[in-house]
Amino acid sequence: MRALGLALLGAALAGPGLQPSAARAGGLLPTFGVPVISGIAGWGFEPNLQIDSQGRMYMSVPNTATSGYSFIWRSLDHGQTWKWVPAASPLAGKITSTCAGGGDTELATDTADNLYFNDLTLANFSTARSADQGATFAPSSCFSVATTPDDRQWYAVDGNPTSGGSLVLAYNVANSVINPGVTCMPANQLTLERSPLPGDVTGASAGVAFGPSDAVTDPAGCDEGIMGPDAIHTYNGVKQVFIPHDNAVLDDMRVARCDLVDFVTSPTGFANCQDVEIASFPNAITAGNFPVLSIDSAGNVYVVWEQAPYDRTTAAVTGDCLLYMSVSHNQGATWSTPSLIPTPGLHNNVFAWVAAGDAGRLDLAWYGTDSVQGTGATAGPTAAEGDWGLYFAQSLDGAQTWTQPILASEHFTHRGHIFTLLGLSNPSNPLGPTLDTQRTATGDFLQMRIGPAGEANITYTDSNHPFETLGEAAFVKQNGGASVLADPAKAVVLGTPRALGSSTDPAGDATFDAAGVSSSNIPNLDILGATGTQLDSAHYRFTIKVADLTSLAPAGDPGGTDLVWQLSWLRPEGRDSSGNGDANGGHHYFAYMESNNGAAPTFWDGDAAFVTAGNGALRSYPGANQITGSYTATAPGTITLDVPIADVTPTIPIDSTLYSVTAATMTLTQPASTVPSIGGIGGVPFNLIDAAAPFDVVQSPSNNLPEGNARLLFAVAALAVGFMAAVGVRRRRRIDL
Repeated sequence: MRALGLALLGAALAGPGLQPSAARAGGLLPTFGVPVISGIAGWGFEPNLQIDSQGRMYMSVPNTATSGYSFIWRSLDHGQTWKWVPAASPLAGKITSTCAGGGDTELATDTADNLYFNDLTLANFSTARSADQGATFAPSSCFSVATTPDDRQWYAVDGNPTSGGSLVLAYNVANSVINPGVTCMPANQLTLERSPLPGDVTGASAGVAFGPSDAVTDPAGCDEGIMGPDAIHTYNGVKQVFIPHDNAVLDDMRVARCDLVDFVTSPTGFANCQDVEIASFPNAITAGNFPVLSIDSAGNVYVVWEQAPYDRTTAAVTGDCLLYMSVSHNQGATWSTPSLIPTPGLHNNVFAWVAAGDAGRLDLAWYGTDSVQGTGATAGPTAAEGDWGLYFAQSLDGAQTWTQPILASEHFTHRGHIFTLLGLSNPSNPLGPTLDTQRTATGDFLQMRIGPAGEANITYTDSNHPFETLGEAAFVKQNGGASVLADPAKAVVLGTPRALGSSTDPAGDATFDAAGVSSSNIPNLDILGATGTQLDSAHYRFTIKVADLTSLAPAGDPGGTDLVWQLSWLRPEGRDSSGNGDANGGHHYFAYMESNNGAAPTFWDGDAAFVTAGNGALRSYPGANQITGSYTATAPGTITLDVPIADVTPTIPIDSTLYSVTAATMTLTQPASTVPSIGGIGGVPFNLIDAAAPFDVVQSPSNNLPEGNARLLFAVAALAVGFMAAVGVRRRRRIDL
């Protein structure tokens, strides 16, 4: 009977595209909700993720070094919707009080829910701290460390740095370009610094200024290539920081570790630093970006990296890029023989991110493809021209066994290759490895954090749209299956089922947030819900329920006089037997109603674009075709959009589903179609006012569950869990997704 309850729960929380290939012992297979395109504005290169003690989420990405700024998004509803933090400038998204950046970004939150931001300028780090959840950032620094040039920064937090705790910054002093198997002199230098500064008893410099520096590796040697994220754990009262890294020729994996001590004991705040080799592979090569590390509640340390066989005589990658793990059970002193993490069905795997919970319980996320790479010096993931997806696996027994790969992203997220140091550059790219055009689609990493209920939260990039070299920031949350927490009350994740056909949105959250100020609610831009279905053989019908449509005129100063009420969605494109299909992988279609300064509305559809002039890269939605639509001038009111299927259908769709259908309201300074899209470039920047949680639409109306039925399905799952409680499995409260 308990097995029946588990089966009912699994069926209720699963969705199409998440087909577990095998059952797992000791727990339910994880499932995931509808992915959120969090980068409705901006884009999604290398998305960070942090979760504070109240469940607020933050995500950051660099815009580009040439633009001089980056984006920070915030979610106040556990990842269902995202907007730029209020400190962002209108239309552009730059944090108004911070310095130039755009190279790499890093975020951290502390036990007091302060938010720390670090933006790489390529010469130094631009840093700032927010005490009000991203509404303002003060103070800030344009040169937070004394070294230069610097590269790839990571944060680890101990307590509250503004009140006795510390923020540890790990980064590279960039002395050389990594060149596998050739030379490493001089090598990069793995460097640690702490904040606040020595003698700062008030914590005023916390997260703003760092130092003095402690060089963990010797630049005269070959030990440092590039490091992954650092982590802090306390053993017998001693706090230690751990940093995984490879060597400069990419044939060795290491972990640096240091004690955190007071500045009286050590002028740098670090002591007893050691750099321990955990694996050497003279006949293989690591992908370089990045080895990752996580520590479980028992203090076991796990390191994961990508590795492929490599012939150094011919400088040729000779096989698949696979995932490997090593574990230390004694504070990093010794390490297990590396073990291969099985990824059946996938040939190349990159950008793995491991997140540990209680003892021996691990989540793993990565990009994977079934594409086989070519051979030679440019082989590896950089030559695996395939369809890549966001995959997930879980181990509840200390990495002895793993679930088979689960497609957490519902559909593939990138078509083409993915740039890594393994294989260097695409041979057809004349720009060279550091300017590989598809590197900007995915960057160098994704991130995963464990939420308060033990669930996996993942930020990644989706590049299924016409201008494929600029990806969109995306987020997906585990909504079912086993968690990485052992507490019986949290061992099973109970999240919102996959939304089909509709979603709702709370009233009162339509605000114009910019330059540190949030407006009051704007009723005629306040979304209450949205629906989508196939109306007939030639049309989709979408509706948006809005709090008050008695007037379409802008109220107060909402950031522009042009108002847009929009739905957008993803349609990945397949390939036929001859390999024909969209080279960019798909489309980000949309339909909207628009009113300029309260005038009679017009109705449009089209394919999303990017604005690049003067802003680096911003997402835009320039209408291409006028369509049939209507609205009711009531409170609440309803907007109806009838969209010709022919306007918004790829040549070879992968299936009949419209993915991540997202309702949003926006303000612009001129109509959205003022600058037409040409090759995916065009449109007008906008301010995002309100957004609703996404849902999926299956073209046949009978396959879409109204919200009431979805709730009924959840009720069935809840009954199943209730029955489980009667046989010894405690039920825990539902978490919102």
